[in-house]
Amino acid sequence: MREKKYKVALVSAGMITNAAHIPAYKNHPEAFELCGIFDIREEAARETAVRHGIPGVYTDFEKMLSEIEPDIVSICTPNLFHAEQTLTALRYGANVICEKPLALKYAQAKEIFDLAKKMNRHVFPCQSMRFGKEIQAAKEITDSGVLGDIYFGEISSTRRRGVPTWGMFHIKERSGGGAFCDLGVHMIDSFLWISGNPRMKSISGNMTTKIANQPDQLRTSLADSGAPQGVFTPRPYDYREFDVEEFAAGSIRFENGLSVNFKVAWALNCPDSHHMNIIGDKSGLSIPDMNLYGGLGSFQTDMKPRIIDDSPFSKKNFNGHWHLIERVLQTLDGFAPPLVTPEEALNVVAIIDGFYRSAEAGREIMMEEV
Repeated sequence: MREKKYKVALVSAGMITNAAHIPAYKNHPEAFELCGIFDIREEAARETAVRHGIPGVYTDFEKMLSEIEPDIVSICTPNLFHAEQTLTALRYGANVICEKPLALKYAQAKEIFDLAKKMNRHVFPCQSMRFGKEIQAAKEITDSGVLGDIYFGEISSTRRRGVPTWGMFHIKERSGGGAFCDLGVHMIDSFLWISGNPRMKSISGNMTTKIANQPDQLRTSLADSGAPQGVFTPRPYDYREFDVEEFAAGSIRFENGLSVNFKVAWALNCPDSHHMNIIGDKSGLSIPDMNLYGGLGSFQTDMKPRIIDDSPFSKKNFNGHWHLIERVLQTLDGFAPPLVTPEEALNVVAIIDGFYRSAEAGREIMMEEV
């Protein structure tokens, strides 16, 4: 029998709150108590609260923090609010689970972890892709040394048609950016984690929108845009509001000599593509197909490790969040460290910050400029 239940406050009644955070918390009713939900749209907060039996409904974020005094705050708002709301929750003494990206500016992320250390609290960035069976296997394979010295990588995360239309992803003054900070952040975090978290040296990127801001659109679905469930009170979508990037591409150089090329898109006239290649001097690994390209004696060999997924959450939508909340519980109970370290999170935010600086300036950006 547990001595303590962690009080949870939810920030935003959007898709990821309903489809991922709430189900993952409710998987541990003995450990978490959902006490309140905040949203600037009271009707959305109330709809979610009624459906899940959450007693507190708020349209004032700090009032919720003051009245509930939560142990954990889940930040699920548009990107531009993540950093400031995380800082506010920390000041009220809460641990924070923040949706990606944790921040859009390196200085903001540094401020977050400095404050978390001062307050003796944890900040858990929602880099949920790390918990995927292929990513976990790739990390183990790479750590074994079988790839040798990793010196090159490729990242692709593109949707043929997959613009999120249920929230404010497409509005710069709310989201701060488009496809790169929505999709790219997951792939970049996973790649860096697998590769040992090399520190960024420089980044060169470009971004564009050619398709999503046009009146004539091809048919698509919420699932195509990353929302297989959880959309109950969508904000009306208007393509004329679209002022972020639908496509991003570029390259990153790291201090250890590794270089990575990437492309990320919500809309692109080619098949969906979500994969990465990690290349070393002994062998290379492709993910998620998990092909290992190496040698045996004088022979080229293609190997495919058998990945057994024995996770109890494998059939769940957003199963990475189920693993994440479980790891959060282990950390708060003192049994395991956070999976994402401050140094890793800072490295990812540095890349996000550097990318947008590069795309806007039209030149390579050095880490010292971030």
